[in-house]
Amino acid sequence: MHLSTTLTLGGLLFVLPATLGAATGIDAHPRRSRHVRHGQYARDVDSSSVASVIGAVNALQSGVARELADRSDKVGQALYVDGGAAAITTSTETVYVTQTVTQAFCPTQTAQDGAIQVSAASPSTLTSNGPTSNTFVASSSDPNPIDTFVSTSSTADSASSSDLASSSGPIDTFVSATSDSIQNGPISLTSTSSPVHDAGLITTSASLAAPTSIGSDQGGASTLTPTIPASTPQITETINPSTSSKTKLVFAHFMVGIVSTYQASDWAKDMNLAKSKGIDGFALNIGVDDYSQKQLDLAYSAAEQISGGFDLFISFDFNWYKISQTAEVATMLKRYVDKPNQLKVDGKPFVSSFIGDGFDWSAAASQVGQELYAVPYFQPTADNANNAGLSGLFSWAAWPGQLDNQPVNASMTDSRDQTYLGVTQPAGKTYMAPVSSWFSTHFGPEVSYSKNWVFKSETLWKDRWDEILSMGDQLDFLEIVTWNDYGESHYIGPVDTPHTDDGSSKWSKGLDHTAMLDFAVPYIKAFKAGQKEPIVEQDTLTYWHRPHLRSASCDATDICNAPPTGHDFLSDTVFVATMTKAGGTVKVISGSNAPFTQQVAAGVQMIEIPMGVGKQSFEFTTSGGGSVNGDSSIEVSADCWNGIYNFNYHSGTITTGA
Repeated sequence: MHLSTTLTLGGLLFVLPATLGAATGIDAHPRRSRHVRHGQYARDVDSSSVASVIGAVNALQSGVARELADRSDKVGQALYVDGGAAAITTSTETVYVTQTVTQAFCPTQTAQDGAIQVSAASPSTLTSNGPTSNTFVASSSDPNPIDTFVSTSSTADSASSSDLASSSGPIDTFVSATSDSIQNGPISLTSTSSPVHDAGLITTSASLAAPTSIGSDQGGASTLTPTIPASTPQITETINPSTSSKTKLVFAHFMVGIVSTYQASDWAKDMNLAKSKGIDGFALNIGVDDYSQKQLDLAYSAAEQISGGFDLFISFDFNWYKISQTAEVATMLKRYVDKPNQLKVDGKPFVSSFIGDGFDWSAAASQVGQELYAVPYFQPTADNANNAGLSGLFSWAAWPGQLDNQPVNASMTDSRDQTYLGVTQPAGKTYMAPVSSWFSTHFGPEVSYSKNWVFKSETLWKDRWDEILSMGDQLDFLEIVTWNDYGESHYIGPVDTPHTDDGSSKWSKGLDHTAMLDFAVPYIKAFKAGQKEPIVEQDTLTYWHRPHLRSASCDATDICNAPPTGHDFLSDTVFVATMTKAGGTVKVISGSNAPFTQQVAAGVQMIEIPMGVGKQSFEFTTSGGGSVNGDSSIEVSADCWNGIYNFNYHSGTITTGA
């Protein structure tokens, strides 16, 4: 169902309707896996601070009303409604209004007056478990950015004492300085870092049957003096004394809010895995948690130990920050903008956000004391694209139906990307595109952030990467959504990490998504090489499937007493992707179903096999003579997953030696 939340403040009544995004074409934003902190960071709403209510037109322009109440001098930025509507009743109003724009979520207890009552949840810890040119030059320490990205570095178990000296206390106070005016004119770069590693020549092959040849590291000290179009951004990083040339970067969105107990070794483990698959860095999503600074200190310290370097930048989550908190954002940034592994573009520290339309990034830059390369998730409007404080825009529209959180029986398209490109390119700004593998969430009335739906995502990972390659010459940056958001099932990092459990372990524990990293490698290589087809250098088979049939009946024991909205758009299918240099043969036995055998051509091919109850077995023989077989560690059941509906997935990879 659609939910409209009302707030009664100072005698005025406001509403944030769930259908607002659908009616206006503006994104509604699903809650993410830091749900548990709703209660911890609730703020009292002082009705005396409500100076005015912004009407519908301004609400739409702000891009904030759909999900985030501005918690300074106005609340809600919403539409008027009549006084007969029900109002949320809480003694302390939490104005993280994201759940109010979601639909199909499990209803909580309803009082006679129709007011929705919300409940709190306590966290627990899982113990192991210009203008249109988009070419730019990036300098980092990676000696060959389009290789197999295998890191052999050792990791540190702790951050430096200087980084952690004040991590347990309040964020240090910094003196603000006024930055120079942000310039949009031509920029040139001469790098004299020594020693310098040249990435070498890149030669490409138009044939899917043969991999692209990558030039080797030439080594030796030299001076880089790249010649580039005046309007193109340049990325500079001071990770260590060596640099190399690369053309495009891929990041993964990392939820810092759920890793309060991470150690430096945990960060290093994640970073090494990400780098080994071609991911260049993490977008570090932070809220206002008291441990954010400690974890950022650990992350930046750990990144310095990664062989070849690993990029980091902060992504401020405006579910938690107010758009009026310029000083707080600037103070946090000042602590990290000059760290060795801080990503810089055109010499400016890169920064992003989750929502936050209306935040003044120019003012933040002034307080930081240097220009910022801000690429936040703002709405794709001409005003935002032409905002002097922004260097580009990021999109969170990574799933079909995401604009209004209404699942649709359709595949992902690039229509939202084209909308963003339609405003960023004329403004000479960059566009950072999202990539995601899945979306399924199933929070029940036991928590205050209940939501229960699944987007059609079965072939999304391949579909989206194909779209990315088709748009590759228009894109500089990609952000994978996400590395570790278990609550919405779009994590591609390990699930057995020491993270806070917001309740999502019910459907995520034991279901491995890291095989999707293997699947992404040929696409990441192709994206960075400017190719339109994936670059296959290793014969690999990746599979994924759900843990139970769609027909499982779990209403009596399920936490929502109902399957997620959109589940009927999914099929009982085992998905197999082959990545081969010369083709081969695939054999799949799904439960009690008859064996399925199919020949596959070179390149990346998809096979869909009817899903049967029982063990899932795979055999892969390549034309080059390699052969391998393996079984999924998760069997398919006709019944519920530990009593609940689970429309998450499990993945695995088998790789031949030839």
